[in-house]
Amino acid sequence: MTGERIELGGGRGRFSLPRGLLLLSVVLLTMWAYSRHFEGVADRLARQDPILDETGTLSADKVKLLRDASKAMRDTYGLTLRVHVRRGPVTPPPADPAMVFIGLDVEAKTAITQIPPLLAKALPSELARELASGYFDPFFAAGTWPDGLNSCVLTILEALREQH
Repeated sequence: MTGERIELGGGRGRFSLPRGLLLLSVVLLTMWAYSRHFEGVADRLARQDPILDETGTLSADKVKLLRDASKAMRDTYGLTLRVHVRRGPVTPPPADPAMVFIGLDVEAKTAITQIPPLLAKALPSELARELASGYFDPFFAAGTWPDGLNSCVLTILEALREQH
């Protein structure tokens, strides 16, 4: 045997400025892509929540009651309940034959309710008419709109239970 040595790859790699800049750019690009991907996740999740209170006025018990009512409507009757409470105009979603929408503007003291046509036929006619216009007026006047919201949802559930 000879005393020759075989070296693969030459000398040990040492830090070089181009290599460091390339590594830094890869790390920064990965961080940017990660943040871009998950940007607005909290907003999207909040929009998916059937009960959205932008005012923070509803107590945890009332929100839980509304969520339970939403689940009961979905499980029992195949209806989706969406509630949107805000300080400012409420824009209702596109009409959906399987969605009950209640939107409250607490500053202007106005309410928007969308009830699917089949549900409106299943409810007593005076209740459907009252829900479409004026149901929340006494609650807004008294400053008890959270109670009115719960009353509205429970009234709808009770009417459905009586019809079923």
